[in-house]
Amino acid sequence: MPRLGCRDAEAQSTISTSGLERMADLDLVISGGSVVDGTRFPAFRADLGIRAGRIVEIGRIAKTRAKRALDADGLIVAPGFVDLHTHYDAQIQWDPWCTISGWHGVTSVVLGNCGFGFAPVRPAERERAMLTMSRLEAIPLVSMREGMLWDWETFPEWMRTLERIPKGVNCLSYVPLAPLMIYGMGLEAAKRRSATPDEMARMLKLMDESLDCGACGWSAQRTGAHSIQADYDGSPMVTDTMSEADLLAFATALGRRGEGFIQLTNATGDLQKDLKLCEDVALAAGRPVLFNVVLAVNGMDWVHKMFVDWLERCHARGIPMFGQANSIRAPFRFTFEDWNLFDSSPAWNKALRESRGQEEEA
Repeated sequence: MPRLGCRDAEAQSTISTSGLERMADLDLVISGGSVVDGTRFPAFRADLGIRAGRIVEIGRIAKTRAKRALDADGLIVAPGFVDLHTHYDAQIQWDPWCTISGWHGVTSVVLGNCGFGFAPVRPAERERAMLTMSRLEAIPLVSMREGMLWDWETFPEWMRTLERIPKGVNCLSYVPLAPLMIYGMGLEAAKRRSATPDEMARMLKLMDESLDCGACGWSAQRTGAHSIQADYDGSPMVTDTMSEADLLAFATALGRRGEGFIQLTNATGDLQKDLKLCEDVALAAGRPVLFNVVLAVNGMDWVHKMFVDWLERCHARGIPMFGQANSIRAPFRFTFEDWNLFDSSPAWNKALRESRGQEEEA
């Protein structure tokens, strides 16, 4: 066989390279990993072929078919985790990875939980909204003042901001009922009475506009006059004392559309009545309700078992009720500066209404 000269070798190299380019119908192959696909099917060893950001093939895939290859031998290849309950509404504006969720494999987050958020909010009410969240969810006020963009007022405008800003995660957002009710009724009125027919009609119109632009549903916390998570001034949040009729009106509106879902905390102190109202909300909406929260308490196994039994009864009756639960132990660590889940104690509530330093007074 004749030996290739330099020019012949160069020609052969050119042919080989162009051939590889023609064969590279995938952008990336992740090879040799243990695939855990989230369907409860046992883990299996396979390669993944990716094109244009999507998995297009799973099986045995030649590395030569891809422009780039990653060796995942000894590693688990799995979809990213969806964190259904977050309060990154402010943080996502300056931290595209939603630290620390992004560190732990979370690739999708849901914002606007518990009825809390920043849209719709009028410009004149922005400072009050940030003060609320500084106590309610312990988001540092100085961070919000420095990092929030505030280039929106309505919920559709907020969704356009979410679409525009750099993100290292995917995100969905509920329509949080607290800012919606404040926008539609005014802060003091929303805390003291039910909506008038005209106010409810206006709020439902805003809800429809929000769902039209991509909201995944709505959320609310309803924990009574002695809320465990109070507003900045120590008073309950507007959703804490909202009437059953208003709650059901929002649920019915979702049912008319036949889309979206609801995240609901309803714990006013009468357990049986609270659970019954959750069922009524799910029936009125005909949509899944994510019930918050199923708690496992040391030495009190009956607590979480009670909720699990209730969820099973709901499913047996065709009620689409789903429980959200802590997946890890959640110890109480708090300071007098920012822990607020004891607001149902009048003495604690009063103590946290006092000045917390010059920073907030500036």
